[in-house]
Amino acid sequence: MPANLPPDYFEIEKRYRAAKSTAEKIACLQELLSIIPKHKGTERLRGDLRRRLSKLKTAPRGRKGRSRRDSVFRIVREGAGQVVVVGPANVGKSALVASLTRAKPQVAASPFTTWKPTPGMMPVEDIQIQLVDTPPLNRDFVEPELLHLIRGSDLILLLVDLQTDPVQQLED
Repeated sequence: MPANLPPDYFEIEKRYRAAKSTAEKIACLQELLSIIPKHKGTERLRGDLRRRLSKLKTAPRGRKGRSRRDSVFRIVREGAGQVVVVGPANVGKSALVASLTRAKPQVAASPFTTWKPTPGMMPVEDIQIQLVDTPPLNRDFVEPELLHLIRGSDLILLLVDLQTDPVQQLED
């Protein structure tokens, strides 16, 4: 059946297709519904416009605040496997990652130099393994995102300093 749409319909439809924001689209759809004649030939078109309007009104709104994806502890997995290097402060985690990969983590004699994970790729024969240098673990405070990174890895490499008591380091 012919719809016999008014000329204004096509102009508003062009505005709807060019609209960027949800509010603009909702306004255009409401305007389209108001100018369409109500008869047997426009039933499907009216239903389609109402369905689009309903979807736009119930669409989930964007999250407010910071997204979890922006965390510095989110490291994209690359290579054949991901190895997270963990341990207490000043045991040589950053030095090990720097020597095995081309990564440039901060290496210093002072404790707590590393504040965010630093990934690097380690070549083993013809494959690449991702090593991730992490901030030190201690009993007082551990970032929850760091624990998520550790749980999601393929292997955990625990480093301790053998010049001092390793059991004491692990307990602290």
